[in-house]
Amino acid sequence: MRVARRVLVMKNGVQYFHVVSRVVDRRLIFGDMEREVFRRIMRQMETFSGVVVMAYSLMGNHFHILLKVPVPPGALSDQEVWERMKHIYSEERMSEFEELLEMARGEGHEDRVEEFFKRMRGRMYDLSSYVKGLKQRFSLWYNIENGRKGTLWEERFRSVLVEGAENALMRVAKYIDLNAVRAGIVNDASEYRWSSFGEAVDGGNRARRGLIELASGRGALMDWRKAEEHYGWVLRNRVDRDQGQARRPRGDGAGGERTGPSPSIDRIRSYTEGLVIGSREFVEEFYWKQRRSLCWDRRMISHPVQENGSDRLYSYRQVPTVL
Repeated sequence: MRVARRVLVMKNGVQYFHVVSRVVDRRLIFGDMEREVFRRIMRQMETFSGVVVMAYSLMGNHFHILLKVPVPPGALSDQEVWERMKHIYSEERMSEFEELLEMARGEGHEDRVEEFFKRMRGRMYDLSSYVKGLKQRFSLWYNIENGRKGTLWEERFRSVLVEGAENALMRVAKYIDLNAVRAGIVNDASEYRWSSFGEAVDGGNRARRGLIELASGRGALMDWRKAEEHYGWVLRNRVDRDQGQARRPRGDGAGGERTGPSPSIDRIRSYTEGLVIGSREFVEEFYWKQRRSLCWDRRMISHPVQENGSDRLYSYRQVPTVL
């Protein structure tokens, strides 16, 4: 059963989402150039919107991003909004906006100016606006570059609400950064340049900021050296203590997708389809707050993602683990 995304989104606190979207017909369109353009647009949208990329992985026909959606600040001035707009609009487009605003002011229509900046603010600190802008801007570039028309993406994007606790965030980030390892493209996550860990190891400051925050949890922020050591250990410790013995992934990784028959147990569908991921208390609190918009006939509110272990995670939806 599909649930409206508005059910997941609340404006009274910081929220985290694991977002996934695939190319239509699962075509393998992402080469190095496409991944670089996508990452550039992803960072531009991040600066404009205030939504923060914590971890990501760009594969052959889909992407994963762990996003932090902060609480909107009290008030952004028109000048602050204008400066942010420069990160996603060309100089030519900004000049057009400037002319329109000057014309409105000259005609005494300050209400139009206010409405313009109100619309721009409405696109900030918003999950759907961020992902919609990212996908649309990449689609426009890709279609022009390849002389094509029409939609580029399958359906709407998937989003899973992730508890803001270190345990849940680190496991979802690990799942994301290990995509290329599971696919057999690289042996170590640091070797894949189109992921948060690969970018950070290669010197990317924005990728480092996200991983430092993840590795530090709720404590004082680490420096990158310590964060790299800690996060790297989490990624290379392929066996969670509550999951048993992992099998080595196989496959040639063509286009970023597994081709062999033996996926790693690190691939857990609940991280992409579970709707809500976190502690049992977090999942059940979500249910009781939003139950009027959810299924009433569920016999269980929360389902364990892992069956054993003292720090297990739970999901709202019962999704079979792919083994």
